Amino acid sequence: MPDDLNPGPHLVYRSTRDLDGTRTHYLIDMAAPEDPRERAICRALLQHALSLLDATEPARRTAVRGEQP
Repeated sequence: MPDDLNPGPHLVYRSTRDLDGTRTHYLIDMAAPEDPRERAICRALLQHALSLLDATEPARRTAVRGEQP
């Protein structure tokens, strides 16, 4: 898909290899893979990426009731 039609950042999923050795690229923020296996792999990768992002978030202090921020 040409960049000029979809400017900006995207989430891209590259599929596993087909029998002929080719791969499909999906802009998953616009359309999800249709194949159930590819959907499951894509979902697992997204969950893993979110876990990595969460693990690197700085700790936040939770306010106690009545405490001033």
